[in-house]
Amino acid sequence: MRPVLFAGSVLALLGLALTISPVHAQEPSVPGAKSAPYQRWWYPSQIPTGPLEEGNSPARPAPTGFLTLPFTGPHYVTSIFDHCSPNYVPDGLVCRWDGLVKRAGGFDEDGPPSQNWLFYDGHDGLDYGLYYENVLAAADGTVSYATWNQPGCVKCGFGLEARIDHGNGITTRYGHLSRLLVSRGQHVSRGQVIGISGNTGSSTGEHLHWGVYLTDGFIPVDPYGWSGSFSDPWPHDAGNLWLGGAPRYPAVDMPAVAVSVDAADTGVEVDWKAGPGGSYDVQVVEDNQLARSWLSGVGAGSAVFAGAPGHAYWFLVTYRNDLGWTESGSSPVIGLSSDQLP
Repeated sequence: MRPVLFAGSVLALLGLALTISPVHAQEPSVPGAKSAPYQRWWYPSQIPTGPLEEGNSPARPAPTGFLTLPFTGPHYVTSIFDHCSPNYVPDGLVCRWDGLVKRAGGFDEDGPPSQNWLFYDGHDGLDYGLYYENVLAAADGTVSYATWNQPGCVKCGFGLEARIDHGNGITTRYGHLSRLLVSRGQHVSRGQVIGISGNTGSSTGEHLHWGVYLTDGFIPVDPYGWSGSFSDPWPHDAGNLWLGGAPRYPAVDMPAVAVSVDAADTGVEVDWKAGPGGSYDVQVVEDNQLARSWLSGVGAGSAVFAGAPGHAYWFLVTYRNDLGWTESGSSPVIGLSSDQLP
């Protein structure tokens, strides 16, 4: 939900929003060609400058910890859990998990600019500055909700959202998505791609709202727990829920795709492989024209493409693993001469 400017001592949770390859396949390019450097042409209000979250915060004791971050790669946090009033009722204060209390709308003039952060008075979760990127299940569980927060209203509430019941009394929420990739009742695994972040619902910019709730009553809790020197203003502390006691990226093996080609009696023999399981889509590019689909939803293996003499070909293979991560690989260019074919 919408944050306003606020600053304080740095949370290890704050981090830089770098673009992570989304679940969609990339456009094909000529093998060996240099890619133009990526340049972001604008910065949404939910993706400011600030300190890094690199997934290496010091571990703390957490006997019931089981959650990992719902993304990979360093990102910003643009709003924290407000222990003073995590019910969207502003009270003029924001209380952090370690007992730091700041005035709503205030600015910490004693801290360096790199330690400024955004917050939302009454916020019941954590906002991350993800810009149309993969959103991941924070732990194994069952999807209990996967649709619009308020059916028929694109700009209401949390917009397009998913919720996962983890079976231990905890449910996580993933809001403001641009795309859902799971459905209600589906079992998901830690690190599985469940959607693409976006700007739906009541949102001032592209980001992910991630909330942790007691399933019974859907009461919001802070995954950091409470470690302040005074009593938690929010009487529903569930303890430190991070796996290992601190936010970490899920252990996801990024797939790598290998593609090779060779001349065959009837065309071009193409071989492809990546990680275990998953499925592959194979496209062919002839004489640097637009790519066209050749094979879809196949396993690792090989096949012969019926090419024509006097033409050149290369192949783009997109692999999707069982967690929904995708990666593409391309073959070298191969030209067929008339003496290679019958």
